[in-house]
Amino acid sequence: MAPRRFCHTCNQNTEVEHDDAMGHVVCTGCGEVMEQNTIVSEVGFMENSKGAAMAEGFSMGKDKARVTRKAAPGAGNQRSMLGGAESRETTIANGHKRIQDISFQPQIKMRGRQIEQAQRIFNLAVSANFTKGRKLNNVAAACLYIVARTDKTAHMLIDFADALSTNVYQLGAAFMKLVRILGMDLPIVDPSLYISRFAARLEFEELTTEVTKEANRMVQRLNRDWIQQGRRPAGICAAALFIAARMHGFNRTKKEIAQVVKICEATVQKRLREFTETPSANLTVEQFGAIWLPQSANPPAFGTVTKRPAPDSGEPDPELEVDPNPEVETGADPKTNESNDNPAEEAALIAEMTDVLENPHTISVGGLQNTVENEDEDLTHLDDDPEIQIMLDVTQEEIDLKEGLWITENSDWIRRAEEKAKKAPTGPKAKRKKTKQMKKTLPVANSPAEAARNFLDAKPRTSSKINYAAIDDLFKLDLDDIERRQASIGKMVPSANSVTGFGRQAAQPDDDYDEDLDEY
Repeated sequence: MAPRRFCHTCNQNTEVEHDDAMGHVVCTGCGEVMEQNTIVSEVGFMENSKGAAMAEGFSMGKDKARVTRKAAPGAGNQRSMLGGAESRETTIANGHKRIQDISFQPQIKMRGRQIEQAQRIFNLAVSANFTKGRKLNNVAAACLYIVARTDKTAHMLIDFADALSTNVYQLGAAFMKLVRILGMDLPIVDPSLYISRFAARLEFEELTTEVTKEANRMVQRLNRDWIQQGRRPAGICAAALFIAARMHGFNRTKKEIAQVVKICEATVQKRLREFTETPSANLTVEQFGAIWLPQSANPPAFGTVTKRPAPDSGEPDPELEVDPNPEVETGADPKTNESNDNPAEEAALIAEMTDVLENPHTISVGGLQNTVENEDEDLTHLDDDPEIQIMLDVTQEEIDLKEGLWITENSDWIRRAEEKAKKAPTGPKAKRKKTKQMKKTLPVANSPAEAARNFLDAKPRTSSKINYAAIDDLFKLDLDDIERRQASIGKMVPSANSVTGFGRQAAQPDDDYDEDLDEY
């Protein structure tokens, strides 16, 4: 039984006929083409030039933007119907490969699920044209860092910058803009995520768990006292680990912790200074582990900002105001301007200072200051200086020791100098005498031709491309010919038709005039 469909022309359900070759659906009642160019599920085959069978038509993947030809067996990448590889597909493929390469770095090591999630974020970035004008590595690293922030892993942005050997600020700018374009809401970084990672690198041995526990408690205390807000997590982790290490007897310096956390040493010092201004800093180690203060301290900004008067108010600025009486009483503390309450300590300090100032050695050293005014001044008084005598009075053992150290440090240079001396000639080096070339003066010539000939005779004739014989013939002089020419010119008469007064015709020849000169 033929299939039936509703025909809008017949306004009823009628039998239809399917044309699989054309992909048309035609109503048998009125002949209207109800559908055309429909996609058929049948697969046709054809033979290529080599006689191999291949499928006809085109295929389109779910993640493709254009229809691509079906690749023949053994063929390479699929190509677009318009010719050439699809640029968007190439960018996505390269981005996925870069994401995998970055995730396999030793300092990254992300899971397969996280890699796939980063690749999907990269697809969204390509759809938003975020990759245009930016380095593909930065975009791939930004996608991986978004996944790390979402999953709350112990990955920092500087880890991705180290893996790519790029600037962390450029990578951070790409990350922030990508988050803003995609409209993602990422959670705030919790510093406690990095405590275990940094504690393992500081080598606390069997007490690593206890130090990590105290550091996490310190992070919570810093968050309670408003020190964590507005600060990067690395500085909070460094301050917490420094205090926790000292609580358990580990003498870790600020420099060591700063190198592990990858921050500046001044940042650690600033976080510690902010913690000392909180009530928790006054607790002992036992009290800090057992007592949790319910009250929270004010943010650090409350204690550092001072209110200044308005410029037009006329009130003096307390920071710029000068004390009219700058003198401080004897024994007063310069910081608090309060007198010392212990006279015994004050007297001991004065006595010690008096002994130092009355010491002969101190007086002699103080008298040497600013004594050297010019190079011509006599410096003989320095001969008895004890410090100079200590530097000059060197024993033979010290000389041998310093000489041995110098030879050991410069052994390569000494060996090269000896080899160079062996290769150099033993005899005295003959100096090359510079011969001063004398300029040749040409004889005085009576004519330009004679001057040209003298110039050519002065130059050596060594070129094989110049015909010197032809040049010599150019300057051969025929005195008889010159005299005949001068005679013919002297007998020319003025012409009335000539502008210059002389015509081209010669005068009538005399009796002794040679007729052969008429041609002139």
